[in-house]
Amino acid sequence: QSNASKLAVSVVSAMASGSHAGSHQGEEQAPSFEPPKWTASNPKAKVTLTTAEEAVNASPECGYVTIGRSASCTYVPLGNTEAAQEAGISRLHAAVVHHTDGRVYVIDLHSAKGTTIDGKKIDKYKPTSLKHGAKLVLGQHGSTPGVSFRVSIEGGGSGAADDSPSKKRAREDEPATVRASHLLVKHNGSRRPSSWKEPVVTRSLEEAKAMVQGFRDAIVAKAQGGDATALQGAFEELASVESHCSSAKRGGDLGPFGRGQMQRQFETATYALQVGEISGLVFSDSGVHIILRTE
Repeated sequence: QSNASKLAVSVVSAMASGSHAGSHQGEEQAPSFEPPKWTASNPKAKVTLTTAEEAVNASPECGYVTIGRSASCTYVPLGNTEAAQEAGISRLHAAVVHHTDGRVYVIDLHSAKGTTIDGKKIDKYKPTSLKHGAKLVLGQHGSTPGVSFRVSIEGGGSGAADDSPSKKRAREDEPATVRASHLLVKHNGSRRPSSWKEPVVTRSLEEAKAMVQGFRDAIVAKAQGGDATALQGAFEELASVESHCSSAKRGGDLGPFGRGQMQRQFETATYALQVGEISGLVFSDSGVHIILRTE
């Protein structure tokens, strides 16, 4: 029996079990996922899934992440179950799984509206290889927008950045350095929960996300109708008083930097921006950021 078939049986059984339990207890049990036997612990590849709003680390020590609108999933797109449902995301939609040989696969877990890679719909329960630079879309169907991810893979086996000729050409064409400003808000899960603004940071991640989204909305509103200079001015004004990074004294300006100099999530998000473009929320070990690429 194939790995895909074995996985199908385990997932369907788990979801059926959840429905049965709900019928006795008056509530619906969260769907669960049983990873294949070939799932790698401490995976070789470093995988980042980047949306318009954030960069998601898809390389945990357990070797897999689940994506869906259920709170039991590793990652809930768009930050909450209601928004994810409107975008076409199922309760347990898909999983990104690392193989012991270094390759990376995505598995559609019998989602209602499907999963595509570079525009091609993948079969349910069948592990499908993910390649560096691929466009992964969950939930898009008819007028339902879905959620799009750009896949970044470093290291590992076939499909990683070093194995991709197109990515090599892209790297040759990109500038040696970029320049960006950022506004950072730390939370109690940050790797160093203190800053020049607050000796001890006690806010939760959810509180930090709400703050940064509010700051982004304020910057965009103030610069509305203006050019890139107006956006940069509004960004610098707010970053200078609200950012938890020491770069606040420079209006959030980090100066020029190249590949490998910043945390991966931050680097990926910055290089994905156009000059003069502001990011959505970006999550790193430092906290929650918004980024404005300036050069």
